[in-house]
This record gives sequence, structure tokens and C-alpha cells, in this order.
Amino acid sequence: MNKQFIMFTILVFFTGLYLGILRIAIPVFEKQLNIAITLSLLLPLVAFGFVKGAFNFFAGKLSDDLGRKRVLIIGWIVALMTVPLFLSVNIYTVIIISILLAINQAFTWTTTVTSQIDISGKLRAGLATGINEMSGYLGVSFGSLFASYLFNVSYILISIICLIALISSFTVMETKKLITINNGSLKEDNNRVNYFSITKISIAGHLEKFVDSSFFILIPTFLLLQHYTLFLIGITVSSYTFTWSLSQPLFGYLADIYNRRREILVIGFLLMFIGFIKYSDFPILFSILEGIGMGMVYPNLIAFVNDKVNESVRGKALGYYRLYRDSGYGVAGLLLPLLYSFYGYEYTLLIVGILQVVALLLIARS
Repeated sequence: MNKQFIMFTILVFFTGLYLGILRIAIPVFEKQLNIAITLSLLLPLVAFGFVKGAFNFFAGKLSDDLGRKRVLIIGWIVALMTVPLFLSVNIYTVIIISILLAINQAFTWTTTVTSQIDISGKLRAGLATGINEMSGYLGVSFGSLFASYLFNVSYILISIICLIALISSFTVMETKKLITINNGSLKEDNNRVNYFSITKISIAGHLEKFVDSSFFILIPTFLLLQHYTLFLIGITVSSYTFTWSLSQPLFGYLADIYNRRREILVIGFLLMFIGFIKYSDFPILFSILEGIGMGMVYPNLIAFVNDKVNESVRGKALGYYRLYRDSGYGVAGLLLPLLYSFYGYEYTLLIVGILQVVALLLIARS
């Protein structure tokens, strides 16, 4: 495997570590500050989703205009800015940390996946994206684990992660120069994104985030109300996360070989619909089914966007897709509690499942 590809895989692991630590730290800070539960849901999910979505688009445009490497470096400088805020925690610094986290994730994660596709090329975009997402979400898992056991030194862990990642970012290559069209020259008349051609895929990515958001707030809350132990809740939710994370390279590879849309994406969305029909009857089994569906869908939506666009505007196109996709966190964070209050748990999950059928139809017509 290309050494530079491995470097970007390590860097996205650090991106995940940073997110994983703050996923634990921010709720703990909110509890210490006695922030109301409704506001504590808005901070990590709604604000994070909308800010990250907007900066995904900005990061994609900058990576095409300035280069991937510069955007990556800026992203880790932003992350370092959160370290001093740990020394004086209040409601304002918690909001600022959440915003800086979203900007860091947009700049570093968008840039690493774009760079890895640059290195791999269109024919292996699914595998490249699958490895990127697997590494990042394994980082999230380990970061959350470290923070859970070593919360008092979280700011030290974050400082070390940011410094290592920032230094490493200076050592990677600028992958934009690997894009060669017509023997190395970019077509002047083909340097704009046809946003219409990828909007359906982007909306499908937005709807897919309702599944992940359900595992973020809805399912753990319901299982608590059903008197599940924290251990069982952890096993149930992690069975989804780990299945999703570890299966992505496999399904990305298969999608590169077979029909990405018909044989991978459509089946993935169908599985996520089935998994929410009677979720409460077999939570762990259906969590694994949701994880398989997400593993099929998550990397291949990005690769499908890449299939549709000229390489010269890859960064802008992926940024546009990730704008739609990650803003799904924000919209789901607003709608899921309302749906739950009006229709209850079973019907809310069924509605989320039906949204996956809508996404399936969008993909089938893309």
C-alpha cells in the first residue's frame, strides 16, 4: 500500500481520536455546569451537524483552490485552539469547543478522504473511502474509551494528538497534483461541479444520517426507559458502530468491482429499512443489521459522488455532498425528539426506516 495513503489513514485515525475524546468531554462538562438536557442535546448534535455541514463545503472548495495539505494543516491548528479552553470551562467555552470541533472535523476528515481518493483514483474510490471511514471511526471508539477512563487528563491527550497530527500534516504530500486529465492538464471547460447531478445522492446521504442519529439519542434513551443496564445498552449500540466501521473496506472494495448503485447502495438502504421495522423485538440483532447496511452505504455514497464528477473538482463535489450529509445530524436532532413525543418509539424508528426507502429511490434514479 502507498506510504502516503497509510499516512492519511493514520491522520484520519487522529481525527477520530479527537472527536471521540470530545464526545465524552462535552457531555461531562455540560453535566458539571448543570446545563438543561434539551440544550445539552442541541450543543453536540444540532450545532455540530449544521456547523460541520457548512464547513465541509467550505473545506472542499478550499482544498481545490489552495490544496489539500494547507486545509489539513489549518484544521489541526483549529483543534489546538480548543486546548486552552479546557482550563476555564463554562457554557460559552463549551459552545466554542463544539464549534471548533465541528470545523476541525470538516477540514481534516474531508481533506483526508479527498486525498486518499486522489491517491487511489476513481477505480478504487470505494475501497479508499472504506479504509478512511473505518480508521476514523475506530479512532472515535478508542478516543471515547480513553476519555472514559482518563477524563482528568483529556486536555493532555488532546494536546498530544493535535501536536502529532499537526506535525504529521506538514510531512504528507499535496495529493491534488496527482490529478491528471489529458496527460496531466486539467480541462478548462470542465472545472465546475454539476451540482444537479449529485444532489439526489447528497439528499440520500442526509437521510442516512437519521439512522446514525437514532443510535446517538433515540435508541439509548428508549433502552434506558426499558430498564436495560448500561452494559447492555453499550453492547447494543457498539454492535452497530463496530459492524459499520469494520465492514466499510469490504463493501467499498466490492462496490469497486460490482455495480455500486444497484448491488451495494440499494441493498444497504433496504437493510436499514428492514432493521427498523421491529427493532425493539431483537435490538442487538437489528443493530448489527443496521451496521451492515450503514457499512454498505456510508463509504459508497462518497464514492458514488466521485464517480459522477470530474477529478479537477473532486474537493468541491465531496464538500457539497458532506454539507448535505452532516447537516442531517442537525435536522435529525431537531425532528427525532418531536417525532418521539408525538408517535412514540416504534413509529419514530419506522419513519426513519421509511426515509431510507426514500433515499433508496433517490439513488435508484441517480
